[in-house]
Amino acid sequence: MKSIFSKKTTALLLAAAMAGSLLSGCGSGSSGGSKSGSAGSSEEASAQAEGGGSKGGETLTVMCVGTEADSYIDYYNAVAEKFSENNEYGVTVKIDFYENEQYKTKLTTLMASNAVPDIFFTWELSYLQPFVEGGKVVDITSYLDEDEEWKNSFADGTLDLVAYDGKNYGVPTQKSLCVMFYNKQIFEDNGVAVPTTYEEFLNVCQTLKDKGITPMAMCGTDAWIPAQFVQQIAGGMAGDKMFKDICDGNEKWNNATHVKAAQEVKDMADKGYFQDGYIGMGPEESKEQFFAGKTAMYFMGAWEAANIELSDIGENAGAFVLPAYDAQYNNISVGSIDTSFAVSETCKNRDAAVAFLKYWTSQESEDMLLYDCGRIPAGNYEIDESKLSSLMTDILTISNSQVGLTPWWDRQFGAGEGVEFNNTCVAVLGGEDAQIAFDALQQFAEDNADR
Repeated sequence: MKSIFSKKTTALLLAAAMAGSLLSGCGSGSSGGSKSGSAGSSEEASAQAEGGGSKGGETLTVMCVGTEADSYIDYYNAVAEKFSENNEYGVTVKIDFYENEQYKTKLTTLMASNAVPDIFFTWELSYLQPFVEGGKVVDITSYLDEDEEWKNSFADGTLDLVAYDGKNYGVPTQKSLCVMFYNKQIFEDNGVAVPTTYEEFLNVCQTLKDKGITPMAMCGTDAWIPAQFVQQIAGGMAGDKMFKDICDGNEKWNNATHVKAAQEVKDMADKGYFQDGYIGMGPEESKEQFFAGKTAMYFMGAWEAANIELSDIGENAGAFVLPAYDAQYNNISVGSIDTSFAVSETCKNRDAAVAFLKYWTSQESEDMLLYDCGRIPAGNYEIDESKLSSLMTDILTISNSQVGLTPWWDRQFGAGEGVEFNNTCVAVLGGEDAQIAFDALQQFAEDNADR
């Protein structure tokens, strides 16, 4: 089974999706265990879901990524509560949340035992594909075809990223891309400005370091986090052509750009641009360095915006796109759709499950998630600038300026080369020679070419 689109075209689809009419008029897990949807919502979110209950029917179960540290949980629960108040199927929706890595392990285990909840969170592209091939996911093409208004509400290209052999198996609810969050107060106090070139970015890092301030927060235990930084820098060296060429089999993983980009990040680490002990820090501990004002910058998906605004930084938070190593490749970022859901083949009430996802992607729900929670909707909805925070204004401006997007490698290639790319980046940060590390990745790709 293959995707409806070739991997080579992914970056083009994403660029169109992120720059679509969504932006006219103007994402992922942490440490900890699971959290049930029964937990209390924030005051504002709870108010929207107040005043009702289900008709007393069955429970529709949902499995999602998230922990107590993620502010969006309250709003996701509010969507579920609002739908549960009044739906023609009489179902009550209950969402259970799990930490990112725990979620991946648990979902795989549940898939193997045919015990997956009715609806499950999924990443796109090669992550969802093996579950589709295994007959574990409901084909929702007919539901989309029967409701043209719903189908056409999605930004161009977004549905394609969860389609295989011309059939749709997932519903994207959001879009996201990587940005560099920064502490405006630290920048102002130390006389540095938002960089517009890569050289200026390095100068900002060194200036802050010389003044005793740690430039960036970095996590070393969750390999995808440093890997997305390497991927961003590589895109700034070679544009999205290298991404397309690797996807199309015309470029190798151990190309000079990957080696150089990984070494560039290792050099930053050696210069002290990341906090002490970062290599052993988890995502919660590392991002708390930025939240608490201990570092000046934090490179992460835009989905982190709401958590940042609720931290000690608050209104002092801003965002900029990392300038490209080679200026001709500016505004090519790591990004894709985010927070997609699929219906399990074991779901007994598929109509209700799809109805819930349809409600989640309605303008009513997406408006709440954007204005209150900082989640960029996957739909073609106009945005009211007056309701945006300054941080979200920064992010949407960045999004609108992108000329190309490349999905995270572990979404594009899944548990094979994608995960190994992540591990390779961490190995380089841990001291392994960059060329040797990427040579091993290329060998892995060749050894598994026929899988």
